[in-house]
Amino acid sequence: MSTLKTPMKTMKGNLLLTRTGDVWAYYRIKSQSIPMQNRKVVEGYKRNWKSFFEELTKYKDFHLMMYPQEYRLGERFEDLGYDVAADSEQMADYYLEETVQILNSRLGKVTKNDFILGVRLKTESVKVDAELKENVFSMFSTATDTIINLLGWEQDVSASFFQQYQEAEDQAASVAASVNGMRLTEEELIYVNRYNFLRGLDHQVGEEIENASVNAITNTLIDPTSPSVLKVNSDQDHGYLSFVVIDEFQHNMAESELFYEAQSLPFPVEVEMKVQAEGKSKTKMDLNLKHQQLKESSNEQNKTGDRTDSSVSASQYLVRHLQDEIKKDDVSMMNWLSVIIVHGKDKKQCMHRAKLVTRHMKQAGITCRIPLADQLQLFYKFLPGERLDVTNRNWLQKTTQDGLAEGLFGVNADVGSKVGFFIGWIDRFNKHQDLESAIASSRDPVLFHPFLANQQVKGSKTRSPHVLITGDTGNGKSYLAKLLFIYISMLDVKCLYIDPKKELRKWINKVMRDPWVKKDFPLYVQHLEKFHFITLDSEDKKNWGSLDPIVFLPPMQAKEMVQVVFSQVYDFRGKDDVHTAFLRAITTVLEQREKGKQIGSMNIIELMQDDEEPSVKKAGDFLCEVVADSILKLCIHDGSNESLSLDKRINIIEIENLDLPEATDPIESYTNSQLKSSAVMFALGKFCELFGSRDKEERTAEFIDEAWVITSSQQGSKVEKQMRRVGRSYNNALFFISQSTKDAIREEESGNFGVAFAFDEPTERKDVLKWVNMEPSENEEMLEGMFQGQCLFKDYYGRTAKISIECLFDEWYGALETIERTEVADAEEKYL
Repeated sequence: MSTLKTPMKTMKGNLLLTRTGDVWAYYRIKSQSIPMQNRKVVEGYKRNWKSFFEELTKYKDFHLMMYPQEYRLGERFEDLGYDVAADSEQMADYYLEETVQILNSRLGKVTKNDFILGVRLKTESVKVDAELKENVFSMFSTATDTIINLLGWEQDVSASFFQQYQEAEDQAASVAASVNGMRLTEEELIYVNRYNFLRGLDHQVGEEIENASVNAITNTLIDPTSPSVLKVNSDQDHGYLSFVVIDEFQHNMAESELFYEAQSLPFPVEVEMKVQAEGKSKTKMDLNLKHQQLKESSNEQNKTGDRTDSSVSASQYLVRHLQDEIKKDDVSMMNWLSVIIVHGKDKKQCMHRAKLVTRHMKQAGITCRIPLADQLQLFYKFLPGERLDVTNRNWLQKTTQDGLAEGLFGVNADVGSKVGFFIGWIDRFNKHQDLESAIASSRDPVLFHPFLANQQVKGSKTRSPHVLITGDTGNGKSYLAKLLFIYISMLDVKCLYIDPKKELRKWINKVMRDPWVKKDFPLYVQHLEKFHFITLDSEDKKNWGSLDPIVFLPPMQAKEMVQVVFSQVYDFRGKDDVHTAFLRAITTVLEQREKGKQIGSMNIIELMQDDEEPSVKKAGDFLCEVVADSILKLCIHDGSNESLSLDKRINIIEIENLDLPEATDPIESYTNSQLKSSAVMFALGKFCELFGSRDKEERTAEFIDEAWVITSSQQGSKVEKQMRRVGRSYNNALFFISQSTKDAIREEESGNFGVAFAFDEPTERKDVLKWVNMEPSENEEMLEGMFQGQCLFKDYYGRTAKISIECLFDEWYGALETIERTEVADAEEKYL
């Protein structure tokens, strides 16, 4: 065994000083989420990075690092706890802790990929004080190989030596900013160095950063005695590492996408690349030499009567192409060495993962090797601050800058919130047999918090907290809506669920009666008992007028809403005398209501019945008959009953005997019963608007199931638009659950839904893809291949990913069901 060494001597800010006097600057590259199906966006990203690498070439040496940083799930959930309601604290704590346990047991440890760029600063642009430089290198010559406490010298360097590099670092930072690069803090830089000695070992990122110390970086031992692996020992843990080397690419590196491809592996990996730009004169000399060798080889084959070997011809073409490229000012040859680093708790697991890497990358056209005897040397080569030694040509690759750009450094598949509840997994658009295999193959959890969009979070592309959940029947949108509702009910939020299908109560009651759930999950049952159900049954006189606009709305809004309700059951077009009398009656009733008279929408009809004009009287009689013994009694009554009032924190409104049309039915085909039900839905929509705008300081959320009924007419669209406007200035989130996206994707309204969950809808695939910022021509087949429970998720950062919805808790399933499963359905899956 040997004590580890490092090229690093000391650090200041984001700068690292090496033993040989080099100064490296380090930057975190803010990753970008790009669906691989959006090839135009992907190609644009590569072009940007090609230009960046051309700019970076002048620095000669740089280092690309992608490492699986701990996700810090526990810390994220602790932060989420600030938003939890006091009456749900125990339940929330339990389920957030359960989420951490379940995800860690599945994944070993939840990680996210962090991207770090290291750049060796140009010394020729730095005028280091001669005396100071002499003192520094004097210290280098007498220092031991282990990290020592530099005492006063370290402080002297901090104040004077690093200051000489400020201008050079500013220039490098400006270059890095073009690809969203941000300076690392000193604590972060110490951790990045320390991470090399902690790969796969149990540690807490927060603790390591908090206790960051240059002296403690190499506090680890390495045992290189086993072939193909290194054993790592720290004070608290031990494990195994293996460096898998990138050995060969196809002739054309296009779409090799090394950094992104490695993220698809079912375990955490690290990808590192050390790069050194080659001088143009050397490149030209090597190319001329290679060209001459190939020419002689081709001539030899021709002399003997053989055809020129195809590999020789291909090589000749590539060399000629490179010679032409190198003539351009910006194009240079880059020498680079890259590894994929895996770790395991024991040698067997480590080697199994290393072999999986070679098989997985081969499918992407990348050949990898697992070195037997060079593991320790590779460990040293990839420490921060170590220059690439191009004299050692083992596994050395040569490409121009566009070859490096093909690696997609800095691209991931992130979507959702950094702090929020777990709702599922990212599917990197791979093919799977079913939803379960899609979930099992993902290492990317999706978190979601509904109240961040209007908080002006840095990077957010929207101010709207409203959420669209859309898709065909049976694809999972109601399941997702109920999952989100249960999560939101744990927050300090007043929430309302409009359940026109009256199914939530049935499933929740079934769960609460389940002996297993009652015995083992009392906190969950206690929480469900807080759900306040309100059933609007038109056959119960106590409900008449619960949604009467005259009673629950301010006068101006009441007049507008009354017209919307009545227009569903009476066509005023071409009947100006009737329409005028109707409007006059509304005004009269509102005036009487203002004076304190007990009065409601039914009195409008009575005024029309008493009108001297026969056509008006006839219309009043007709409306009276339409309202009698119908669901319209909920909206049209005499004001003797109180309107709907919601004092509880968690509310679910059911509507009995609601007859809703199908989403695909034209309005002209609606039956009288369906028109009346639509009128009730409009009144409910208006009530939701009022519910969300009563108090600016109070956070509210409304879930409207079957919301397409509201948007199916011009009047309803106006109601829905007003509902969405509430969220702009109030802490209100509207969850719009609909089969259709057509109203939502209108260009003038596109900013009103900050988040979208789009399940497949065969007749609207182009509209769905347009809404989530994906290229329709390339992705309709992908949408068609999604399983039940999968959707496209567009978050408030403007990122889109395909995700698989999952609830982690078995006891929740009963409350999320949407259909009764029969024994025959279970039996269907039993047979091969």
